[in-house]
Amino acid sequence: MVLATVKGDVHDIGKNIVGVVLGCNNYKIIDMGVMQSCTDIIAMCRKEKADIVGLSGLITPSLDEMVFNAKEFTKQGIDVPMLIGGATTSKMHTAVKIEANYKNNQTIYVLDASRAVVVVNQLLDPNNKHEYMADIKTEYAELRAEYLDSQKDKSFVSLAKARSKK
Repeated sequence: MVLATVKGDVHDIGKNIVGVVLGCNNYKIIDMGVMQSCTDIIAMCRKEKADIVGLSGLITPSLDEMVFNAKEFTKQGIDVPMLIGGATTSKMHTAVKIEANYKNNQTIYVLDASRAVVVVNQLLDPNNKHEYMADIKTEYAELRAEYLDSQKDKSFVSLAKARSKK
């Protein structure tokens, strides 16, 4: 498994904990560290023949960087499950923004390090992997539909009108 904190982010405590927990469960972890460009992550996935890639980020701009990574992974043919984690990430953001842009495989939001082992076990179990990913795809499709439905009820006013009601 390749782990990296995305470009623009220097936070690594959560990523480090995930790496230690997975390492203690006999998984080989390649921890790239912080501020990793998409190009470098792709190169490492190819070099190490990664089974899974994990992206971490704590600050809000990391969310956009993860979306960028998902698009680039798709373009570059990276086809391993992508785990998403970090304080600003969420299951909804992963479903709406990231998974929708990663066409080659499954994107999975992991709440915390204690869940990482369960998720990785499921993804690497040839007997349950496809069912597990199908369940997540269904759940994320429902989350996207819920999000899009919530956007229909929003109404916006012009900037001039908003300023007049200050």
